[in-house]
Formats: sequence, C-alpha cells, structure tokens
Amino acid sequence: MDISNFTKPTGMFLKADKVKLHPTAVFVITGEAKLVTNEKFGGERLHVEGEFNQEECVLDLSRTNSRFVSGKLGNDTKTWIGKSLSLETYKTKTQDGKLVEAINVKDAK
Repeated sequence: MDISNFTKPTGMFLKADKVKLHPTAVFVITGEAKLVTNEKFGGERLHVEGEFNQEECVLDLSRTNSRFVSGKLGNDTKTWIGKSLSLETYKTKTQDGKLVEAINVKDAK
C-alpha cells in the first residue's frame, strides 16, 4: 500500500486564507526555490521557502506567478533570497467547478 498521501506533511504551505487575514504582510524569501512535480495541479510548480507574518512556510508558485517574479527579480532563485513578495488573493475555479481562493503575487522587491 502506498501511504505517501497519508504521510505527507500538512500545514507547511501558505494558504490563501492566511493571506486574506493579513493583507499587508509580505512573504520574505529565505531559501532557494525548488522545481517540483505537482500531481494535484498537473505539471511542474515552483516551491519557495520563506516567512509570512513571522511564520515559516512554503509558497507554491504557478508558472504565471513564477514568470512575474522572475521578471522582477531575475531567473536565478538564489538571488531571490532576502527579497519580499506582496501577495493578494483572487477567486478561481477548480477542475471540478468549485470556486476557491488562490494566491497571486502582486509585487516583488
């Protein structure tokens, strides 16, 4: 039996609900980003380690958000360490049609 879904750590990813609760807080990048295969969203995603509202977490960036950040901060994620991202939320539909909140990067400095 494959128990990978059962043993997967929870709570480490930044959630849209937390961004909504702290709209002025910024995500400060503390580690080099990692490219991962994400079965839930299909394809590759970029995971960025950092702090949001004084809590360590991982920000899961879509390809669109990754392009935006790299346009502002460059393509080498090592140079992103110490930089900050301003975040916002927006509503989007899941594949099954459910309306959910998602995270968008609105600025990178």
